[in-house]
Amino acid sequence: MTLLLLAVLLAAGTFALPGCSDNPYPPGESAGNVLYTSLLDDPKTLDPTIAYSAEDDVVICLLYSSYFHYNFLKRDPFVLEPDLGATMPRQETTFYAVQEKGRSVRKPGEKWIFSINHGLHFQNDPCFPGGKGREVTAADFLFAFRRMADPTAGFPLLDSVEDKILGMQEYVDYCAQRHKQRLGMDYDKPIAGLQLDPKDPYTFSIVLQKPYPQLRYIMAMHFTAPQAREAVLRYGSDLARHPVGCGPFQLSEYHHKQSLVLTASPYRPPLTYPTEGMPGDAAAGLLQDAGKPVPLVNKIVFTVIREPVTAWNLFLQGYLDAAAVSQTNYQQVMSHPGELSPEMKRKGIKLYRSVAADLFYFFFNMEDPTFGGYTPQKRKLRQAISLAVDSQAYIDLLYLGLGKQAQFAIPPSIFGYDPTYRNPYRQYNVARARQLLAEAGYPGGIDPKTGNRLTLYFDNYFTTANFRQIFGLFKKQMDAIGVRVVSRTYRYNVYQDKINNGEIQFSYYGWSCDYPDPENFLFLLYGPNKGPGPNYARYANPEYDRLFVQVRSMEDTPARAALIRRMRAIVQEDCPWICEQHSQVYAITHAWLFNIKSHPIALDTAIYRRVDGPQRARLQAAWNRPNYAPAVGLALFLIVGSLPALSVIHHRRNRRVRRKEEVAG
Repeated sequence: MTLLLLAVLLAAGTFALPGCSDNPYPPGESAGNVLYTSLLDDPKTLDPTIAYSAEDDVVICLLYSSYFHYNFLKRDPFVLEPDLGATMPRQETTFYAVQEKGRSVRKPGEKWIFSINHGLHFQNDPCFPGGKGREVTAADFLFAFRRMADPTAGFPLLDSVEDKILGMQEYVDYCAQRHKQRLGMDYDKPIAGLQLDPKDPYTFSIVLQKPYPQLRYIMAMHFTAPQAREAVLRYGSDLARHPVGCGPFQLSEYHHKQSLVLTASPYRPPLTYPTEGMPGDAAAGLLQDAGKPVPLVNKIVFTVIREPVTAWNLFLQGYLDAAAVSQTNYQQVMSHPGELSPEMKRKGIKLYRSVAADLFYFFFNMEDPTFGGYTPQKRKLRQAISLAVDSQAYIDLLYLGLGKQAQFAIPPSIFGYDPTYRNPYRQYNVARARQLLAEAGYPGGIDPKTGNRLTLYFDNYFTTANFRQIFGLFKKQMDAIGVRVVSRTYRYNVYQDKINNGEIQFSYYGWSCDYPDPENFLFLLYGPNKGPGPNYARYANPEYDRLFVQVRSMEDTPARAALIRRMRAIVQEDCPWICEQHSQVYAITHAWLFNIKSHPIALDTAIYRRVDGPQRARLQAAWNRPNYAPAVGLALFLIVGSLPALSVIHHRRNRRVRRKEEVAG
């Protein structure tokens, strides 16, 4: 009886377990107005002064709003619109005094005047009296600029602003000196170029001592979002996990290495969905929500998923709203390039393609004794290696054929990009590469002085299979011209230190656009920006540098385009880089997700997403129905398997009964 009861209970339990849902979210939430997405890892920091990676920025830009934002729909050119700003800034010529050779000299400058909306508020937080968020004023914007000078913050774009804003360089030096003396920050010291309007707490001015049209783009980045002094003083370095912003969302949950949950802030700025876009946007359904207040969802759940296979399986189950097309899922998603597979079409999945404003490139250390230098022989050596690199092979092997071969630093969609330009040293030509290699003094890749093959050290931090493929393909291509390649792999922090100190010979890197201006790419080769700045090639050509100084302060005009072409010609011959590709991306979404239009610059596009929660819940239930067949089989196995044991027990019990009867007899 006991074993029979046990078998029945096991069978009942087996039937009951599959009835439990595998939905990772709280019951009923999937039917709500929630967006489900993922991150590869926890953000390194949510401090807007410090953060400088896509994983950080995609969260921060939802927590901290700035003076400007990019129009969600408009492209070519990208359009900046006021976000927290009430108007477009006014620009005036002004004058300031400087000391030169012991006397005061009056110089012209630019004054940018900004006015912000009234009634903006920081979110509620214990750093404020009574825990209630206060109103945002102009002083909070200027406080964000003061934080840039904090030596402990490590503001990543300090080089871009400290020599432009009047008095900023002196303030940076002053803060550095206080830091050495362990005195802490002085946020009250006046800075000549950061001015509050004494009659209007919603107006501030920034005075530039040299033209800097890119300031408009800086004012759209989270670095210049208003910050509450109360939060910085209370939380300090803990701001990395305790953001206090005035953006469309606020952080409501943070589970380390698991998830972040953002909820719509009751104090969000009064933004609306665009009412007009580009040709074709209306037909694509991108204007159905025109004029509605954003964000269109009440909550965003970021789940930390490190393994691509896990993320893909969750997408297939309907537990993530969108997914990237990668090597992990390409065969399942695509029947051929540009065409979804029948399985994806049956599930109602939609495909989107976008071109990123980025650049991937190989680079030489121009100070290296073997491959650096500016003599004709050194140029030919680098040109030969460039000619032997087939960019399309990398695109096909590593990026599923998605990518555009790069000819120069500036990507499509950025002023100065020329779709007709062909770099003569970026056309795959092994025969020409061998010829230039011989002219450089290495016939067949052999150094006549030693009789040994020319060796190129490829410094990297390649730990993933994908990156190791980059090295393997490059080595194969160099073998074709007789150049030996040796990999030197370091931990990322060590690798970064070596780049900053010029201790590498050759490497591979990528750059994503911070703002849509050619200066943001051209400055990667500006001599004064060499390590620890972004000029990792340590390239230094005086003529290029002179032209760069002119170009960076110009508006987008034919004259600016002409100077960019001259800079391009200089870099073409010096060949400090081997430009590889500008990336392209396929993304897929479920049928319940709307308003999908990738933006190459802005990362706040989640505020425009709309979901049909009830449809998602219905499809999740249909795609994840319990399969009772294995449970039935297991239950029958347990029951049938227990019958012999029950029979034995029955016979033993009967035998004991008979013996008792015999004894009694």
